[in-house]
Amino acid sequence: MQRRLQRHGLSRVAAGASLAAAVLLGGTLAALWPDTPGEASAEVTFARDMSAHHAQAVDMSVTLFQRAADPAVKLIAQDILLTQQAQIGQMSGWLMAWGRPLAGREAPMAGMDRQAMGLASEQEARELAYLPVKETETRYLTLMRRHHQGGVDMAKLALNTVKRPEVRAFAQRVVTAQTSEIGAIDALLAARGANPPSAQSEPEMDGMHHE
Repeated sequence: MQRRLQRHGLSRVAAGASLAAAVLLGGTLAALWPDTPGEASAEVTFARDMSAHHAQAVDMSVTLFQRAADPAVKLIAQDILLTQQAQIGQMSGWLMAWGRPLAGREAPMAGMDRQAMGLASEQEARELAYLPVKETETRYLTLMRRHHQGGVDMAKLALNTVKRPEVRAFAQRVVTAQTSEIGAIDALLAARGANPPSAQSEPEMDGMHHE
């Protein structure tokens, strides 16, 4: 697959095609359910919040796809950016089909603990562009592991609140896929002599709610 992608054009061409297809698919599935979610519904909130969460993973993964020297790190960055860009498209398709704007009056994840959700700080994300390559690769894996754990916890919380079947199925796929990727990231970190955080050090997600 990688041979078919231009070295630096992947995020614009392949991810763009995935996004367009996912918007169409998401809109089609959303239109099949008779009740349109309200502005304050769990479905609309989840679509906006998870899209914003995914967007940071995509941005960091584009940087690593361009900079990484380790083929395994480059491959996982490629997979994350393509998968999560497509999922952003799917969630955007839902919102359009529901007649809801892509952005609400509040910023995404307003009132939520961004660190508990695994989001990198602006400084941490910027550093991926200029730290030495080997250090950048390890830093990316560490940040992405934390980011995925936050995404898993967000999706698990959504399973307690959303009712629409396509949104519930999506949230379950996020839990399954990102849990599996955490295992792959742990293996890459271990190979580099960087011990993954223990389960005890994972942040508590109970405070992850909107004010």
